[in-house]
Amino acid sequence: MSPGTSLPSSPGGQVLIPYDQTIEDDERIKPMLGSGWRSTALGGVLFVALLVYGNTLLNGFVYDDHHQVEGNPYVQNFKYVGKIFTGTVWSFQGLEGQTNYYRPLMTFGFLICNKVFQAFPSGFHVVNVLLNCVVVWLAFLACSMLLRDDTVALGAAVLFALHPIHTEVVNWIAAVTELELAVFYLAAFILFLRLGSVPAKEKTSTQIWMCACFILALLSKEQAVTLAIIATIYEHFYRSDRETTTWQTKAFRYGGFWIMVAVYLVFRVTVLGGLAPVRQHADVNWPQAVLSAFALAGQYVAKLFWPYPLLAFYVFRKSTALADTRVLAGMGVGLLAVLLFVYLWKRARNYSFAVMWVAVTLAPVLNARWMATNVFTERYLYLPSVGFCALIAGGLVFVLRRFTGRIMVLRSISAATIVLLSLATGEIVARNRDWRDDFTLLSRTLAIEPHASYIRSDLGVLEWDSHHKEEAERQWRLALIDKPDNAVALSNLGLAMLEKKRYEDAKKYLQQVIDMRPRFAAPHIHLGRVYVAEGQISAAESEFRRAVEIYPLSVEARNALGKFYFDQGKWPDAEAQFRGSLEALPNAEAWNRLGDIYEREGLHAQAEESWRKVVNLDPFDAHAHESLGSAYLASGRRAEAAKEYRAVLELDPRNEVARKAMLELSTGEHPSVYPSKVISPQSERRQ
Repeated sequence: MSPGTSLPSSPGGQVLIPYDQTIEDDERIKPMLGSGWRSTALGGVLFVALLVYGNTLLNGFVYDDHHQVEGNPYVQNFKYVGKIFTGTVWSFQGLEGQTNYYRPLMTFGFLICNKVFQAFPSGFHVVNVLLNCVVVWLAFLACSMLLRDDTVALGAAVLFALHPIHTEVVNWIAAVTELELAVFYLAAFILFLRLGSVPAKEKTSTQIWMCACFILALLSKEQAVTLAIIATIYEHFYRSDRETTTWQTKAFRYGGFWIMVAVYLVFRVTVLGGLAPVRQHADVNWPQAVLSAFALAGQYVAKLFWPYPLLAFYVFRKSTALADTRVLAGMGVGLLAVLLFVYLWKRARNYSFAVMWVAVTLAPVLNARWMATNVFTERYLYLPSVGFCALIAGGLVFVLRRFTGRIMVLRSISAATIVLLSLATGEIVARNRDWRDDFTLLSRTLAIEPHASYIRSDLGVLEWDSHHKEEAERQWRLALIDKPDNAVALSNLGLAMLEKKRYEDAKKYLQQVIDMRPRFAAPHIHLGRVYVAEGQISAAESEFRRAVEIYPLSVEARNALGKFYFDQGKWPDAEAQFRGSLEALPNAEAWNRLGDIYEREGLHAQAEESWRKVVNLDPFDAHAHESLGSAYLASGRRAEAAKEYRAVLELDPRNEVARKAMLELSTGEHPSVYPSKVISPQSERRQ
């Protein structure tokens, strides 16, 4: 159908798409696909999608980005590729990282990006923004093929590009899973739609590409399994040739999806230990899960229509009774969705598919029992919103066409639409700034949802790292008011008590965490340090070793055990732990300690090399500069020694070793002229 061709109308004046008209039975679609106006308009939409997220490039790593990118050994070296594809998304954390989530494409993508961008967050943000533009384009193509109306498809693309509910996905690097899922999910579905129209000689190659995209979707996120259901429903109830097509042909078209699903499920059971081996919410039974599903469904639909306020963490409150207003609201939304589906099935069947799309793609995230702590999140609406945007765009175009000729009505509708899109654009740009750093994101979240216990405990970690230790302790205690079993807050309070040398209080907090969550490395590290302070050497070693057993690639655990052995004079054992630390991630503490060990063993060349690596990693490490200065001075390299001691005095003007060395070198420089510079010691990080 070419631009300008009128559509058939119903007796009531509705402009509808015949329910059995699809891409393969109308060759007139080809001129429209190449039309200049469509390409120009779509290009404009993609440019807007790029523009509204432009300020995300100024943002850094936030929240889980620090663990999934900066602190993830798997994204540092290609030697871990096998582990990436045979473990869960948190498997790099050992026993501590048990989860139901299998997202290898995310981690592998981070590995590639890390090699290209060298851990600069702007590069990762560029990838997210570009992937979002690809999804906008694919959403347009899918809607065009399904609804047979480029105007509606373009409207859906505009709504998708400017829906504020997508800001979390585009802004948060760790949410790239939603982008990857949408790209390959939509690509596979578009290829599936084309199976009915491509020449016979191209069908096999089309199906191969379709299955390849589906495999990549499965490797992106578990939600991809729903594509097999959607394709089967479309084939039997929506494709125009369904009455004349044999079962063998139907099976050929969607059978590949089900074969891949079967292989995927077998893989999860045999390699990952089950479909959902970790029960995230042990306090939610099945009746409560069903009731909560209705409440969540209503909440998700409400967010699609009115996404304000946007929030990084929604506190989940399980539903326990049918009379719960959230449950009743969700049931009401479900009833309205069924009525809308039936109406569209009779009047415009292709649009009823959009209702089904929203329901099927959203269904997997409604079971609270297998979801993470934050059961409800905005990012889960990214793929379902394709169907929502198609419905809204279709309704808007229908109204505009119905009132053709009524200039005032059209102007009013157009003006209202422009105002809403302008407000949405402003909300996106403003929300992007909330994701620029951890403190802004966490503070903004708590301002809206003050009972988000885990967010508050994370804010406490930021305060601790900023040397606001009393404020950090206050935040952790507040976090326990809302969630008394918050393991992170309890563990960090144990650390705070350790710092205050209140060892009995520290042991009380830390033992409580260990009893509650035995596969958590941090409390074992802190408890080991408590035992060291008390002189309980054997008990301390046991705790440090347990932390390493739980989380073998933990830099903190390895360094803590290595330091313990170093202080005990067990040089070979200490060296082994520091090398294990470096095996996980390059870090200054491990190289510093190795340098000290090599120097004690008379391996001067290795010691110098270790300290140079420290300086490359952390130019403000005074110990490494001082050690290098001493090494250079001992070997007669006076100019190099002077340079290192000068660096020490810039960092610490009162350093007596450097001052005496500079006087000995007779440089003529007065040590007291070097300004003081505040250097933040390496802090404890939340695990």
